[in-house]
Amino acid sequence: MQNTTSEEDTSSLSGRNKPLPRDAMPARSSDAAGQATVAVIGGGIAGLASAYYLQKSGYRAVVFEAAGQLGGLGTHFEHQGVTLDRYYHVALDSDDDLIALLGELEISDRLIWKETGMGFMVEGSLFPFNGPIDLLKFRALPFHDRIRTGLGALYITTIKRNALDLDKVRAVDWLPKVFGRNVFEKIWEPLLTAKFGDLRHEVPAYWVWNTLNREKDGSQEVKGYLREGYRGLADTLADAIEAGGGEIRLQSRVSSLEPGENKVGIVSDRGAEDYAAVISTVPMPLLAKLANNDIARQLPVADLRYQGCVNAVVIMRKRLETHYWTAVVDSGFDFQGVVETTHVIPPEWIGGRHLLYLMNYCGADTELYKRSDETVKRQAIEGLELLYPNFSRSNVEDVRVFRAPHVEPVWTLGYLEKRPAPRVGNSRLFLCTTAQAYPRVTAWNTSIALARETVGAIEAAIGAPERTSVITQHK
Repeated sequence: MQNTTSEEDTSSLSGRNKPLPRDAMPARSSDAAGQATVAVIGGGIAGLASAYYLQKSGYRAVVFEAAGQLGGLGTHFEHQGVTLDRYYHVALDSDDDLIALLGELEISDRLIWKETGMGFMVEGSLFPFNGPIDLLKFRALPFHDRIRTGLGALYITTIKRNALDLDKVRAVDWLPKVFGRNVFEKIWEPLLTAKFGDLRHEVPAYWVWNTLNREKDGSQEVKGYLREGYRGLADTLADAIEAGGGEIRLQSRVSSLEPGENKVGIVSDRGAEDYAAVISTVPMPLLAKLANNDIARQLPVADLRYQGCVNAVVIMRKRLETHYWTAVVDSGFDFQGVVETTHVIPPEWIGGRHLLYLMNYCGADTELYKRSDETVKRQAIEGLELLYPNFSRSNVEDVRVFRAPHVEPVWTLGYLEKRPAPRVGNSRLFLCTTAQAYPRVTAWNTSIALARETVGAIEAAIGAPERTSVITQHK
């Protein structure tokens, strides 16, 4: 193994994502056309899509991003002159909102599709898990449980088409009824534990039902990837925003929000500014720290809990396995799964390399999240040696470790009634966050759909953009 380096979220910056020096960032007190200006907090896909749709609706958007890169969880790092994703991302052929946005931006031709497969690693044995024939051969379960698993999957994906009643039913209670106790304990409970840890007992069955219908609807699994990765989408959105008169501010941290009458005040590195409205895309607990006391009391689910992610990216010279995603239900492995993204990404796009993502979903306050980079990298290499006889350290070019503290909200029973609306009370603070995703999965497609919904809520609440100056800097 060569050049195994330690890296948190401090990757090299290049192109658009290189932060501008302070004196190169113009301070603009008002836009030339006098458009109503809306601030967007966060330069991930939710923030960039919100800004894009704002400008299509006639507003001017200003995006505040605290980091030096756009993209949020879609950020990247550089490896020997090649840009790679910090976290694994693919599109599904059911991602209608994402695909429509790519068409609007005229970059649909960059999207490629590949048939992919799933593997299941149980007690050291790897099984394909992609259809009825694979299920019948799945020796980790007795034959009668294989039959019941198939019938359960058929019931979820083709028979039970309305599942609103599952919002108030715990997944740990519903799944054994559908699949049987043995299948639940052997397969489903480890998967729920991997995703939600000790909080799995609170997750509604509605989330499981919706996820299965998105990921596994009985058809051939197909996944897509955008040439230049999600960095390319972020850059294209940013170009469109700036071309329409909007502004992208990197390394601009918002420190407080002060909603007022027909405006919201923002304090950032630039000072204090008033906006016609503000869209926040940050996790709810972080937003609660930014808002003043009055608006903080109106924030929904401000105490929502999140799972973070620790991700080891293993850069290989050769392909490891035949599956895009392998779920690992094995106490001898320190990670919850292995995703080999180069089953979708053509290796020639990234210098002939192959990419493995080994992930752990866990709370940011847990020991698992706080393990040192060196420990995570050692466990990644030793774990791959344990599971895959054909794995060789000599084929490893590098290992990088990345962490994100707020990846997946932990949904609770009856969340449909708790799910935040786009608008916070009667203020001009609006939300476009993963807290609103449920029961949809927290994916880029969902973020784009939420962005359109939030911009629609702004139009309904404050009307068409006024032809007046609405951004001012307080001296």
